[in-house]
Amino acid sequence: KWGSDAVGGLIMDPNTGEIIAMAHVPTFDLNEYGKETNVSVYSNPFSQDVYEMGSIVKPLVMAGAIDAKVVTPQTTYVDNAGFTKVQDRTFYNFDKKGRGKATMQDVLNQSLNTGMIFVEQKMGKGTFRNYLLDRYKLGEKTGVDLPGEASGLVGGLKTQNDVNYAAASFGQGIATSPLAIVRAYASLANGGRMVTPHLVKEIKQENKIA
Repeated sequence: KWGSDAVGGLIMDPNTGEIIAMAHVPTFDLNEYGKETNVSVYSNPFSQDVYEMGSIVKPLVMAGAIDAKVVTPQTTYVDNAGFTKVQDRTFYNFDKKGRGKATMQDVLNQSLNTGMIFVEQKMGKGTFRNYLLDRYKLGEKTGVDLPGEASGLVGGLKTQNDVNYAAASFGQGIATSPLAIVRAYASLANGGRMVTPHLVKEIKQENKIA
């Protein structure tokens, strides 16, 4: 219906990092992998590919700002125009409409880019970078027990460019693996701990003779 090139789902226990389910399409038959003509399906998009995640980064940034005590859910900002200018760039809300006075809860409910830039500016570059890179570790590998894991592309946050930080506040200009985002979200559910995602739950060795 939506014409997507790929789709997938990942379910992980936020307390242990245990991956309960992971699936995506297009895929291939492991028993007849040699018959596959599209070799790109051999890679695991959850751990081996990185994407600009867009608006799903917003709750992570907002949680960081609340944790840093620079905003509360009731903090308000005013956006009458539907856009914010940062240096020579203009950033719009998805519908290019202003909302007037809006709370931080409104920012998440309505996915307002202008509100996220407000939050990023309240945090400041150092605090913003600390949460995304040092606490959520979006630029690092998760340590999952899968081959060829990719690191995030977050070089824009290692500069002092205001535009890079504004774009990152709503998930653009940085790229991470889906698994890295799932791990970051898990920290919101488990009290702030970063878990190590893993597929193997246990190894049972039947023959203990070396």
